[in-house]
Order: sequence, then C-alpha cells, then structure tokens
Amino acid sequence: MKRLGFISKVVLAANVCVVAALLLSYLAPVIDPRKFWPIAFFGIAYLPLLVINLLFVVYWLLRDARFAAISLLSILLGWGTLNKHIGFSGKVPEGIVGSPDTSHIRLLTYNVHFFREFEQEDNELTIRAEAMQLMDSLSPDVICIQEYYTRKKGRHKMAKAFEEKVGTRYHVISPTAQNEYEAYGMAIFSRYPIVASGRLPAHEYGVNRVIYADIDKGGKRFRVYNVHLRSIGFQKEDYDFIKSPAKTIEKDAASTRRIGSRLKQAFAARSAQAAALRKHSEQCSTPYIIAGDFNDTPLSYAVNKVAAGLQNAFREKGRGWGVTYNGDFPNFQIDYILATKDFKVHHYQIIKEKLSDHYPVWADLQL
Repeated sequence: MKRLGFISKVVLAANVCVVAALLLSYLAPVIDPRKFWPIAFFGIAYLPLLVINLLFVVYWLLRDARFAAISLLSILLGWGTLNKHIGFSGKVPEGIVGSPDTSHIRLLTYNVHFFREFEQEDNELTIRAEAMQLMDSLSPDVICIQEYYTRKKGRHKMAKAFEEKVGTRYHVISPTAQNEYEAYGMAIFSRYPIVASGRLPAHEYGVNRVIYADIDKGGKRFRVYNVHLRSIGFQKEDYDFIKSPAKTIEKDAASTRRIGSRLKQAFAARSAQAAALRKHSEQCSTPYIIAGDFNDTPLSYAVNKVAAGLQNAFREKGRGWGVTYNGDFPNFQIDYILATKDFKVHHYQIIKEKLSDHYPVWADLQL
C-alpha cells in the first residue's frame, strides 16, 4: 500500500467496493426478493460488475500484478455463475434446422409481441408472415407462444394459420382479454394430441401467467408449461431515460426511483409466481418441460427456484452468450427451456432474428 500513489489507492478502494458488489450478486439466486429485495438488484447487475472487475484486473496487471488477485479471485469464485450466462457445451450441426429427428420433441418458445413490431401501437400484424415462415422452417413439434394475438375470424385467425402453415393442429389458448373481434394472451400449439390442459390461476398479472398442456406422443405422455412471468412494466418514459438520461439531477433522481420501484415490484411478483409454479410442477406425475419468457436473468431467484433439479437446455447444449432479449433494456437471457431428467437434450439454439423484442429459442429433447 505504501508504494501506491494517491490515484492507485483510490482505484483500490473502488476495486474493493466493486468486488463486494460482485460477491453479493452471487447471493441473488438463493435470497427471496420478497424477504430482502436489494440483493436482486445486485443479481441483475452481475454482467456489468463482471466487466468492471475484468477492467480492474487489467489495470493492476499493468500497475502492480499482486492487486489483480482481488478481482480475479472474486471472478473465479463465481465460475458456476459465469457458466449460467455462457454456453460451452454444444454446437448446432449444419442442416439440423429443417429436419428434426422423429424420435425427438422439438420445442420452440417465442414471445412474438402480439405479432407486431416493438413499440408499434396500431393493430397491424406486421411480423406475422415472417414469424410464421421462421417457425415453419424449424418444423417444431410444440410451440409455446407468449404475447399471443389473434383475430376471431379471417386470415388473421392464428390457430388456423398455425395448423395450415406450421402443421400444429392441436392447441390450447388462454386469453387474457377478448371480445367478439380479437383476443390476446398465451398459447401452446402441438403436432400431437393435447389430452388435458390448464393454467395456474394464482399470481396472474394480465399477460403474465402460466398455462400447461399434457401431450400424448405415440402413447408417451408429457407436460409442457408455457411461462410468462411478471414483466417489469417499463413505459416509454422509462425507455427514453435509459437511452438518454435527463439533464437535471431532479429528473434523474425521479426517473431512477421510478425504475427502481418497478424493478422491485417485478422481482417480488416473479418470486411468488416461481414458487407457485415450482409447487405445481412437483405434483406432476409425468415428465415435463417448462419453457417461456421468465423476464429474469440466469442469476435471479425466480429462474433458479423453478430450474432447481431440472436440465437447462442452454447449459446442456448452448454455445456463446445466451442473450434472448433484444429490446431497449440491457440485453440478457430471459427465455428458457427446462426439462426433467426423463429427457435427453440433443440440440439448442437461439435464432438471432429481430422480429419481436425476443429471439425465438428451440431445443430438441428425447423422452
């Protein structure tokens, strides 16, 4: 310490603070936000904290290598956490996209944003044709759709379009709201017969809900949960602030408090939804898959509560950074495919097509 100049001592103090924040982020998967919500904010900040610690490592290697151990050891301590965000395990073989093995169940989860471009306010289904073409090219056996939208008749009757264009003739639709003309909510489509279905009525927040379908493939039954956990609920003013902060301290403080409050409420709501889903899935007597938009990161309590004891298709066969969201908020992995150990994961892929604010995600699983 005596050999360090004033600037390096200030850097060291900042380094210690950032290391402490990184270590606190490792607690996010195990501390329920309903009991102590501040930890959840450290969890969502994991990736920025990781990058800052790496910069500190570089700084100390150039200045005094011994101090690089402070950040380096904290990063290595969270190696399992890093593995949740980066896939090292697999690679999608060339030519696999359009020709799934008949012994596999190809499941696709996709938040289609009502088949409209992000932030579009009118009711024109601008991405419908491209989204349907993309899904048809994947030849999925089961599709979990979040933010589903349909007209009751005509060419925008989506159940008919899925049957004709994708070949998924069986479906379960859970409308959040509907009238004589249109409806929106969640949906599960399947090539195989759906023998039972339902939804978890507890802790529903509009389009944020959980539905399920029991599917029979050649005499083998399995359940698929379609998940859309509580959204943060950002409004246009929040996205505007994230893109370009206000120029006054008062506006910055007010916007920060508003965004923080929405994040806090969403953390707690997702925690309750995750607990209800966990309880319901543990009572399922058949193999099951849980897929959908969790609206939370791999380091969150909600994701880890649901995923405990299950296979994560991304960790089994994913490769690279697992980013599934491409909207205005910092991009994370928030869409997942989880399965009981009755399944074997063969392939996994995030399709980097910016039609919605989410990328479509698929996996091949063998029961």
